[in-house]
Amino acid sequence: MYSAIDIAKYIVDYAVKKSSPVSNLKLQKILYFLWIQYYKKTGENLFNDEFCAWQLGPVVPAAYYEFCSYAGTSIISNFDVELQKKDEDIVNSIIDQYLNKSASSLVNESHHHGGAWDEVFKNGQGNRATIPFRLIIDLEC
Repeated sequence: MYSAIDIAKYIVDYAVKKSSPVSNLKLQKILYFLWIQYYKKTGENLFNDEFCAWQLGPVVPAAYYEFCSYAGTSIISNFDVELQKKDEDIVNSIIDQYLNKSASSLVNESHHHGGAWDEVFKNGQGNRATIPFRLIIDLEC
């Protein structure tokens, strides 16, 4: 199992190598959808760092703060994070599904009615509350 920061660094590095760098906002949404799709394919958590329901969607706070100095700009950095071979192909194919989507479309996708973020955020009442993995699995997987 990996940490969310390692996976975030992997995404950033992968996106830069694909000439499609991501902002922190887009990175957070890709992390969320990557976790969901990886769980669907493997039945396992890609990482155990929790997501929180922030105004613009699900966020892993540790990963957010790792890259917050970039604000809304593209993160142009290289990282040497290696995944196990069995995970690399799965993760790359999932990232490829989301890399060419805009951050705003990913925000909208993460905000869908009846989804895990929506159930926790509750029009702001649950702002910054943890989104339980069980809820993500039940509503998104």
